[in-house]
Amino acid sequence: MDISIIIPVANDLRLRDCLQSIDEDVEVIVSMNGPTPDIKRIVKESGRDSCELAERNLGAALDEGIHAASNERVLLIDSDCTFNPGTIRMLYEGLEGYKLAKGRVLFQTKGYPSHVIARAREYTTSDRITAYKPPLAMRRSIKSDIGGYLYDRDIHWVEDAEFDRRVQINDIPINYIVEATINHPPLTPCTDLRSAWRYGVGKRIGVEKNLMKGLGAFYDKEIDIASKKGLDVAAYMLAWNSAYTLGWVSQALFDVYSVRKKFRN
Repeated sequence: MDISIIIPVANDLRLRDCLQSIDEDVEVIVSMNGPTPDIKRIVKESGRDSCELAERNLGAALDEGIHAASNERVLLIDSDCTFNPGTIRMLYEGLEGYKLAKGRVLFQTKGYPSHVIARAREYTTSDRITAYKPPLAMRRSIKSDIGGYLYDRDIHWVEDAEFDRRVQINDIPINYIVEATINHPPLTPCTDLRSAWRYGVGKRIGVEKNLMKGLGAFYDKEIDIASKKGLDVAAYMLAWNSAYTLGWVSQALFDVYSVRKKFRN
């Protein structure tokens, strides 16, 4: 099957499960993103192809992995997710007549907190059709339709939101395949709020590069969240939005990843 699966990873040992869930004979590129020795060992033992970045940067890791692929069609997945049987083939076939094909994330739960977070993640990432990954399949030729690049290498986080913005601006259709599913393990509040902070940092970088606009939190959606997902999810999203805003402000004040001078020169 002429599709390349791209897996960015830094220190997530669940990479092994992700690799084992691949049920097709395809090219796999593990984009090692400032990897730990354990990750390097897992990749070596798997026999899969890889590329490596010295510093952790998700936008750059995705871009580097796609660049290293030998196929026009690529499929993006996170290292903590696993494919359900048939998903890879469905997304591969979903690119017939399309430049983008999107699957669905099934957020697993273990206890009440992860259940609340799963419903919140569904609202922010799964209840509407976007070009967010994972899982996202694309034709690399889409690059010429969305400004001449795929993922911005300065945007360490929310790189897929910036990608999606260009997709939406250019009215590129996304083939959403609800049956093409992947599993995401349960999330804890600590892990999810840390991610929210990072997303805020990434969004502020996008704003400073004039690639994105505004704050981007979901404050104005609280009533809608309460209506669709429940009061507990709306209350949790207030905490999530606060962590996100703190990240946005942190980048504005401290240039967290020291990227500002690169794009101001």
